[in-house]
Parts: sequence; structure tokens; C-alpha cells
Amino acid sequence: MIKNFSKIFALFSKREKRQTCWLFCGILIMGLTEITGIVSIAPFMGIVSNPEMIHTNKYLSQVYNALGFSSSNQFLFFSGVAVLAVLAFGNGFSSIITWLLLRFTFLQGHSLSARLLNKYLSQPYVFFLNRNTADLSKNILMEVHRVIGGVLMPGMQVLTKLVVALSILGLLVVVDPLLAVTVAVVLGGAYATVFGLVRMKLTRIGKTSAEARTQCFKVASEALGGVKDLKLFGRESVFLQRYSNTSRQLAGYEATSQILSQLPRYALETIAFGGILLIVLYLIGVKQNAETALPLISLYAFAGYRLMPALQRIFIGMTVVRYNLPALDILYNDLIRSDTDSDMAFDHTDAVPPLEFKDRIELRDVVYYYPNTSTPAVNKLNLDIKSKTTVGFVGVTGSGKTTTVDIILGLLSPTKGQLIVDGTEINPSNLRSWQKNLGYVPQSIYLTDDTVMRNIAFGVRDRDIDSKAVERAAQIANLHDFIMHDLPDGYNTVVGERGVRLSGGQRQRIGIARALYNDPKVLIFDEATSALDGITENAIMEAIQNLSRKKTIIMIAHRLTTVQECDVIYMLEQGKVTARGTYSELIESSSQFRKMANVTNP
Repeated sequence: MIKNFSKIFALFSKREKRQTCWLFCGILIMGLTEITGIVSIAPFMGIVSNPEMIHTNKYLSQVYNALGFSSSNQFLFFSGVAVLAVLAFGNGFSSIITWLLLRFTFLQGHSLSARLLNKYLSQPYVFFLNRNTADLSKNILMEVHRVIGGVLMPGMQVLTKLVVALSILGLLVVVDPLLAVTVAVVLGGAYATVFGLVRMKLTRIGKTSAEARTQCFKVASEALGGVKDLKLFGRESVFLQRYSNTSRQLAGYEATSQILSQLPRYALETIAFGGILLIVLYLIGVKQNAETALPLISLYAFAGYRLMPALQRIFIGMTVVRYNLPALDILYNDLIRSDTDSDMAFDHTDAVPPLEFKDRIELRDVVYYYPNTSTPAVNKLNLDIKSKTTVGFVGVTGSGKTTTVDIILGLLSPTKGQLIVDGTEINPSNLRSWQKNLGYVPQSIYLTDDTVMRNIAFGVRDRDIDSKAVERAAQIANLHDFIMHDLPDGYNTVVGERGVRLSGGQRQRIGIARALYNDPKVLIFDEATSALDGITENAIMEAIQNLSRKKTIIMIAHRLTTVQECDVIYMLEQGKVTARGTYSELIESSSQFRKMANVTNP
């Protein structure tokens, strides 16, 4: 348990660790107020059972005389009010500490989820090639909630109630050491025995439930993400069955966890009540009469009234923590222990100037292996792309075109070799500056459920969006007239999740406009016109050609008509350049290129 609490503590920032120390001090004071409240009961009940005690007890008589009381009833009333005040103060202080604990705990939920998202966003691109995005989303939204509600909060309650229980037992040791030790052994032993019996089962179902929760999240994400295909093929029931089977298992694990934490309570309360009866009989036997035993009986009864809920909360808290520990391990591994998959981790700040680019982009002897693969995706690749030229990459699927572009984009770091811009090697220190020069249009455009303007100025704060730049980019992408004439709210029209209310070509043009928004020096098109009709593609290509002497343009294409006007075309095969030249030169020199172009004779 101590090891697990150290994991929680490791998740805190320095400021949060200081707050935890202050809260612990408050918890200790709360334990003292519990003792004070319990101690105050015994003399009050002694006065109630024997008013003469006011004059026979040295301390009570001093208080009686110092405050000038004239009758025992007055002093009894004063004592009752004093006891009530002590209890009210203790409960009030406990309420404040509880409020601070709850506030701290839930703010930790915000802090951990934000830090985890930041951790993921700070990882290099290759990290996301090895992780399921549904799993990452689940960690941020669900596992953080489990750590807060199932580990941190009950853990804090265990700590709080443990201090209270130890304080009460310490008081009882002072009053009657033998009896206090007996109570501690019986009650503590009963709880420890039950917890020992359920501990391993809780650990096992906790791990299994974490796997089931991941699977539920994954199936739901896949079903909703592929809803169009599901409805077309009528396979909704397949995904529903997958989800239902796993969800039913998860519900069973949750129920078992609650049963194991709650059911022992009744047996343990029976043991505790029997113990109180035995204590009463013991005290009456020792004191010989009920009157002299009443103050101690009252003390033990009130101590039991405070102690039993504390022990019960400790037991429940420990079972809940044990069940939810896999969530803590997930967060600990991703936030504390995780290492980046590449040295190309980057700072996602926007406050860096663009890297100077005037001459050329070079790839020198670049080799790249994807993680856990033995065959290089690109192998000893050498390229030279001059500024303000248009370059095409062609080749069959798997030839290394997209990997090459990802290296130029700085998303992948070469396993060997160098990416060089104007004589400067791109490395983690200048990567973000290089990327400020780049505009990228993928084959599949990701659109958020937001306005056209926000999708074009993707990720820019509303107050920083340049509407003129948005319109300029839309005009180049042959999109402006459609937005102004066909969309009900123009640039403020919401496009739906993933742009569901737009055609494929319209989504692609928004992606092109997004790439042009920052007026980059280098534009990279990864089969960006493949979803467009012939007329729209020609219009886009004409716009691109108009930029061809103003910007450096890199194009990946399967349809070779797209790269006919390129200054240089690189033919890639198995991660290597097998031919280079203009379209006409490659038609003459490369049989593979002629085959792709459906040309039989040069």
C-alpha cells in the first residue's frame, strides 16, 4: 500500500506535494479534536451520575470555584454546553478539512487529465503509430476518473480515518491499556483477516476490469467511427454483441468489487457490538456497580461510535483502492515512466520563428525503420529539392513515398542519415522552426465538428484567427464561392463531425485551404486531389501551378497526370530512388514509370 501511495505522490507537482503536506497536518489536528471530544464525555457523564463529584474531584472543584458557580445544576449545564462546544468545534474543523480534501482531490482530476493530454501531445508522431487513439482517450477521460474516485479519494479517506482510529485507540490505551490492546487486536484482526481474504481477488478482477474497460471503449469507438459501413452492410448487431459481452463482464467485476467492500461490514458490526457488550459487563464487574462504571462506559461507547465508522471507511477505502490500482499503474506508466519513442519529441508551442529557407532541402543517406520492424521503409535515400520548384514522388504502394514525406515534415526522425535545410541539419532544437515553413494536405482530411473558419484556421485561438488569411486560402483552394453562395452561414457554417455535411471534394478543399492558411514556403500534397472530380482537380492543379514559382511544392501521386508539370519526379521502389527526371524523361527511361502511366511506347 505504501508503494502505491508513493506512486500517487509521484504524480503530484511540487506545489501539490506541499498542499498534501499541509492537508496531512490538518488531518493530524483533526485527530486531536476527535480525542478532545471523546475525553470531554467522561467527566460530563460522571457529573450526571454523581453530582458530588464536582466537589470531590480536584480539577472539577477548581473550575467550579474559579468560575463562581453557586449550584451543581449550573455547573452541570455549563459542562453540557462545554462538551457540545468541543464536539461542534471538532465536527466543524473536520468539515473544513473534508472540504479541502475533496476540493484538492477533484482539482487533481483536472490537473492529471490536462497533464496526460499534454504528455501525449508532446510525444513524437511515431508514438501514435504504436498506440490506439481510443485507448489514449480512455486514459484521459476514464482512467483519470478512476484514479481520482477509486484511488486518490478513498486513499485520502483511509489516511484521515486511520489518524482518527489511531488517536482513539491511543486514548483508550491511556485509560485502560489491556482493554485497549484487546479491542485493537479483535477489531483490527477481524478487518485484517477479511481484507486478506478478498485482497487477491480484488487485485485480479481489478486488472481484468481494466482490460474489459479498454475493450468496451475500443469497440464503441470503432462502431461509431465506422457507422456508415455498418449500416450499409447491416452489421450493427456484431459490434453490439461484442460490446454487450465485454460490458456485461465489466458490470460483474464492478458488482463483485462493491460486494466485497460492503458485505463484510455486517459481520464486523456484529463483532463490534458484541465487543461493546463485553466491555460494559467487564467495566461493571471491575467497578462493582453501574454508577461508578457509567463514565467509562460512556467513554467507550462514544469512542466506539467514532471508531467503528472510521474502521469501516478504512476497510472500504482499501478495497476500492485495491480494485482500482490498475488505473493508477496506467497513469503512472504514461506520465512518469514513459520514454519517448524517438529523439524527435517536440515542443508544441507556437512562439518560435520559422527556420530560414531559401535554397534547398536535402535527404542524405536516410534510413528509417518503423518500430518493431526489421526491414527499412526507406533505405539510403538521397534527395535534393530546390527551393521554389515542384517535385513529385511516385511509386507503387509501400515504396516509401509517405515515409519520405513524413521525414521531410519532421514527423519521423531518420534512423540513420540527415534531413538538411539550407545546410542546417534538422534536429529537436530547430524542428519546430522548420515545421513553421510547412503546409501539409493528407489524403484523408480530419475535420472537427466546428465552423468552416475554425477548420481552415485549425488550432488557432478565435481571437488570433486572421479572417483575410482564411478567405485568401479558400480562394486559392477554389472554395470561397462555394462557402459564400452555398453554405447557409458562410464561413460560420458548422460542417459536422469529420465534415459529414460536406462532400469528399469539399472536405479535401478545406484541407488544402488549411495548409495554405499560414502562407507556408513549402506545400506538401499526399495524394490530396485523389478524392476530387476531374473538373475540381483541374481547378486545384491550376491554382497549385500558379504557386509553383512562389513556393516549394512536393506532391505524392498515384495518378501521374497530377505530376506531369513537376520540375523533377522521383520514382521510388522499396525505399530507394530508382529513377528521377521530368515526366517526359521518365517516360523514355523508366519502364516502371511507363507502366504506371499506361504508356506502352516511349
